[in-house]
Amino acid sequence: MQISRRDFGLGAAAFGGAWISNAKASPGISMGALNEQIAAAMSANDVPGLGFGLVRSGRIVGISGFGLADREQGQRATPDTVFHLASVSKVVTGAAAMQLWEQSRFKLDEPIAPYLDFSVTNPRHSAPITFRQLFTHTSGISDNNYEGFQVTGDPALKLRDFLVGYLAPGGKWFTPEGSFGDTEPGTRFSYSNVGSALAGYLVERIGAAPLTTQTRDRIFHPLAMSPAAWRLADLGHADLATPYAERNGKLVPIAPIGYPDWPAGLLRASTRGMTRFVAAHACGGQFEGTRLLKPDTIRAMVAFTAPPPLPQGGIEAQGLFWEELHASRLGLVSKFGGDDGAHTLLAFDPAKAHGVVILTNRSPTKALGQAMVKLAEAALA
Repeated sequence: MQISRRDFGLGAAAFGGAWISNAKASPGISMGALNEQIAAAMSANDVPGLGFGLVRSGRIVGISGFGLADREQGQRATPDTVFHLASVSKVVTGAAAMQLWEQSRFKLDEPIAPYLDFSVTNPRHSAPITFRQLFTHTSGISDNNYEGFQVTGDPALKLRDFLVGYLAPGGKWFTPEGSFGDTEPGTRFSYSNVGSALAGYLVERIGAAPLTTQTRDRIFHPLAMSPAAWRLADLGHADLATPYAERNGKLVPIAPIGYPDWPAGLLRASTRGMTRFVAAHACGGQFEGTRLLKPDTIRAMVAFTAPPPLPQGGIEAQGLFWEELHASRLGLVSKFGGDDGAHTLLAFDPAKAHGVVILTNRSPTKALGQAMVKLAEAALA
């Protein structure tokens, strides 16, 4: 079943959730016009379900679900449907890390080694890896050895066991050329899920509590983001979007996936919850009286640099966990996520306190990514 533009003519409510506000999204676009643009993007890119949240001038002006969370069951997507966030998870891990930085538990430009209980050293370069390098994908940690770790459902392999096996000399999956790049830390951009997972493990070490607990107690609960969880087992009876992936040229439902580097991509949350998370970032670190991060921390996270080489077709520049959206005429702060059964985008404009959340339950494509950028720009212009 493919949702068509004609189907969306029935209105957003018919497909799983009316806008919480009928106000204009911006001087140039109404919620109705956004409905039409969302419908067109979904139809053109075979998107089963989509969650869309919009923040304007520090206020949530719209949250809705479009299409179907499960095509086979006819289950509608709603603002409370839980989507797999994929790499959008990294900025939540980042928020937990920067909360500890605010407490002076570590410094950005000091080595990570003293905070670990196993060795992480590039065997070809003796320079230490710093927190800033880890948070900006310039640590030299490589995903080249990452094969065969994806599983169905929650991963059984523990985070520390994975990291030791991948990064420590003598580890089960360690090789000098596969676990690390041949560049000195801090000199080259190389996007690394393993590096982001290590950042999550450092949060656990420094915060003296599991990342799952720290994010629940310091992010999810204060911002009223529930349901939100890193493990399927912790979602209870939440309305979970069925993931869809292309198999032999056809979009089919697949089982939810998992992997041991879960701080880099396994968070699952609702559009409603993630819109509150984005609103807090867009508003200088707080939303509706809840302080997530300090304004100076947000500014530090979005102080972008352009480490070489710039990714082709990806980001324009890199901050601490966040990115500057490539090819965006607005220069938005952003984070894309892509995985089997998930293509997601968060973006915000800290100068205007605008933000947007776009969550889908299908595997990524270049065309869908471009459509999401256009949606974000239309909503935030």
